[in-house]
Amino acid sequence: MKHWKIGLGALAVVSTTAFPVFPQEVTWSVGFVRATGSSYVATLETVPARIQAATSGRLKIDLYDTLVPGPDQPAAVRDGRLDGSFAVNPWLSAEAPYMNFGHLPGLLTGIEQYHAMLDPLLRAEMATVWKGKYNAVQLATGVFETQCIISRDPLREASDFRGKKVRVHNTEAASLMNQLGAAPTPVNFAEIVPSLQRGIVDVVMTSVGTASGMGFPTVAKELSLWRIGMVVPWSFVVNERKWEELPDDLKPLVEAEFRKIEDEHFAEHEAFSQRNIDKLVSDGMTLYEPSDEALERLFSEENVTPVYDNWYALNEATGTDGRALVEKIIALKEKM
Repeated sequence: MKHWKIGLGALAVVSTTAFPVFPQEVTWSVGFVRATGSSYVATLETVPARIQAATSGRLKIDLYDTLVPGPDQPAAVRDGRLDGSFAVNPWLSAEAPYMNFGHLPGLLTGIEQYHAMLDPLLRAEMATVWKGKYNAVQLATGVFETQCIISRDPLREASDFRGKKVRVHNTEAASLMNQLGAAPTPVNFAEIVPSLQRGIVDVVMTSVGTASGMGFPTVAKELSLWRIGMVVPWSFVVNERKWEELPDDLKPLVEAEFRKIEDEHFAEHEAFSQRNIDKLVSDGMTLYEPSDEALERLFSEENVTPVYDNWYALNEATGTDGRALVEKIIALKEKM
């Protein structure tokens, strides 16, 4: 019988033989709200495949719309219950009203203006809030498509809102509706179509893509573009600890791909909005675009001043300076 003897030297060689080191793979669980038909959903649904490709499969993003309810997602990111969220700014009205500057009447008058202000000012302002209040890193921001008013009765003047029960999606619009004599009525996002159909609300504020995607033409025929809450942003944010744990060589790849996604999202905004307006009309809705005179009456100083005063007070209560931000935006507008 042969006995195999292995010397210590050989054993040392065996014990120190290097095994292949495979790149670390990371998975993020990310929340969103299923705003069917919106540019928000159209954009975020492309993210998992694009990030996986950009990182050669080393970062995987799993999307969940039911794991945590939409309004609770920013807090879930802060607490680590979610790794990330495609968070919608109106969700932050109570804790971080500072983020809802886009809803202030007359401040930002279009998406191009908002997009142009991101890197000189607004991106950093939002990122500071995300980090300070939610322990989150902002990797991208976008907007919902054109905002519209859906109703069964025509709304041809600001006075037509009086007495109406209006589903709004942000505090500033609610404040404006109060000034018009309407009754802002909270309705769960998934219930807004049946709520309009049953008369729980008379008017719904939403985006044109969502209006089309959720089937509003089957329950109402009036489509108005009253330019209320023109800029409704969203941000993709990830828990700060999760971001720090991401391998350093992946971070620039992820940041670069998210910037590409963001740029493409904004480039498509106008065409996306128009396609959905056209579809709503082709599905039987009557489009009304208020005259400049009608808009001036809606956005009169009497109606608008209380909206700003309420927003300033909300910011003061939560430790942010809303007046200073408005002044910065106005100053930047004058330079552009």
